[in-house]
Amino acid sequence: LSPRGPELLKEMGLVFDPGSVSTHPQDPGAADWDIAAAGPAAEAAETRWRPAHARFALRCEPPYLRAFSLEHLALQTTQCLRERRRILKSRLDPDEMLLSISQFPLLGTGTYIDHQGAPNGPLLRSQLLPDICLNSQPPFTLEIGGIVDRRGVVPYTGVPVFRDTNTVWPFVDEDLPADPYKGGILTQSCESNRDSACVMGSSTVATATPSAAAAPADLSANGLPSNAPWDALLNSQPPPPSRPLLLEPPSNKNCVLLDSPLFGIGSGGVLRVTLCAADLDEARSLHDQLAPISAIMAALTAATPIVKGHLVNRDCYWDVQCSTVDDRSAQERGIVPLTTAKGTLLKSRYGSIDMYLGPDETRADPAFRRVYNDCHFTYDKQSFWKMKEDHGIDSLLALHVSRLFVRDIHYASENMLSTGDTSSAMSGQEHFKRFLGCSRQNICLYPPNKCTSSGWEVEFMSLEAQLTDAENAAFITFIVLLSRVIISYRLNLYLPISLMDQNMARSQKVNAAGEQLFFFRRDVFGGRDGKSNGSGRISKRANLTPSRNTRPTSAGAERGTRGMNCSGVYAKAEYVELSVDEILNGSEAFGVTGILNIIFTYLNTMRLEYDVEQALRRQLLLVKRRASGKLCTLATWMRNFVRTHPEYQNDSVVSQSINYDMLRAMNDIEEGRVAAPELLG
Repeated sequence: LSPRGPELLKEMGLVFDPGSVSTHPQDPGAADWDIAAAGPAAEAAETRWRPAHARFALRCEPPYLRAFSLEHLALQTTQCLRERRRILKSRLDPDEMLLSISQFPLLGTGTYIDHQGAPNGPLLRSQLLPDICLNSQPPFTLEIGGIVDRRGVVPYTGVPVFRDTNTVWPFVDEDLPADPYKGGILTQSCESNRDSACVMGSSTVATATPSAAAAPADLSANGLPSNAPWDALLNSQPPPPSRPLLLEPPSNKNCVLLDSPLFGIGSGGVLRVTLCAADLDEARSLHDQLAPISAIMAALTAATPIVKGHLVNRDCYWDVQCSTVDDRSAQERGIVPLTTAKGTLLKSRYGSIDMYLGPDETRADPAFRRVYNDCHFTYDKQSFWKMKEDHGIDSLLALHVSRLFVRDIHYASENMLSTGDTSSAMSGQEHFKRFLGCSRQNICLYPPNKCTSSGWEVEFMSLEAQLTDAENAAFITFIVLLSRVIISYRLNLYLPISLMDQNMARSQKVNAAGEQLFFFRRDVFGGRDGKSNGSGRISKRANLTPSRNTRPTSAGAERGTRGMNCSGVYAKAEYVELSVDEILNGSEAFGVTGILNIIFTYLNTMRLEYDVEQALRRQLLLVKRRASGKLCTLATWMRNFVRTHPEYQNDSVVSQSINYDMLRAMNDIEEGRVAAPELLG
């Protein structure tokens, strides 16, 4: 790894202001209207390059385009991505190469970065990573330090090792002790005053408790229980946790151990897709309807089968990222009784959404039912009632926002805390954006931005970065077109939060795109008439896993026509277990239309220019073929490369030479010197 990220930014003339959220020399203005028409080169030149937490990584964000169109999406997205890569490559040294990957395979083991130095530095306090890995700018050091300080110890994360024929079993990671308290990295007592969550005045914390017993008939049009007043519901107490949530340090048996938030924040490649909504109602709809598809896309873009020099028993990095940045204290995790903490938090700052936003209480949407929000979460009670009673914010949106205020903000610059200059860009809005930035979920909702004059935005967060620009463009196109279809056809993708969480867990598994089944709504056009089209019934299927030695295929193809004999049962179910192939490409046996088929129908109705429509269909074809199993994920390609390498000893260990050969091969594929038909077609 080359730690020259900050140097590259300086060479490109970008000066990072630690007190600002932007690294671009100037905020976009009216000229943005003309960027899209000027071509990929002009758009790439306006790209916002930003530093990441890790010195060996960079972030890039496209300019805010008010003149965005399907023509731009079809003809310029890929070219713009390639132009950005060309600009950055032109700054590299002769012995450097640029890769778009989720995680460096050898991070944390052996020698993996220039000028590596010794671990256990004052910034990271890690036994695996030296401080040179961390960008030394205050926002990054303060956020990493805030995670460690607030938790009381460096958060350990255990990643299960893939068991191959010669893997030493039980596997023990000798790099770290099993107990962080014995490893000399305890930074403060679990009874620290930092257990107190950020509050507003004399704020108190309550827990939103799902009303699972309420029947659909007892729900009003806005999705709230008509027979239960909100004050009684919001003051109810949660039941005790049914199982411990990371209550003890992970065992080092059969797991690779990670000991720094940097393994998850700033060093992992995430492909974020930000969607602009016409208004708040449209943004809420996109937030809710895109959430159930996030697990499907995580499985389809899986790209991290190697962690700390070992093949691991998962393909996605989502859970690892969420765990490494988990800053909940011992009280908030439920290890010790609550004394100074404001409540028990069931999830890390990074994770899947806690609740659906639903429609505004003044606008009925029969597709939404409050029983979909069937999981507990903690929220700030005072801020909830302040928004609801003083400012007229509806209950669901107020709950969504008040969840943020039960967690500390990791850092704030001095000008953010100034209350004298209300006209400053670093006003209350920027302060609120900092809270949003400290809590990342698979779907994020952002308010309008005064600097860019942008409206409400929804960010899709579960895509892992792909190797080539064509792949990244294909998944960007899919998410954008899906958002348009959701709005145009008023799709109903609602799924209970508990089932969505199960889907996220399944998406992490090896070859989840081909072998796992996911809960999904059978009829995505039903429910808009107020009827439940199945009354919440869930039908499960046996997961017939293909043999490990066979070519990756879809679960639906492996089962053949087995589902035809049970179609009558599934026809009455609201949610069924489906493969990725069946969800995206459809299944006659289970009466599933298929998301891609709906998108293709949408394109037929748009009367696009021939070259535009064909370009969009070519991009979607990659998604379609990967979902069907004809193309493999990057995680499967990497796993197969390692297991067929002549130096691999079938012991789950990825050596320096294997890693070097793999990264060179990946670079050759990205630059078009080597074909990879199993990956790209």
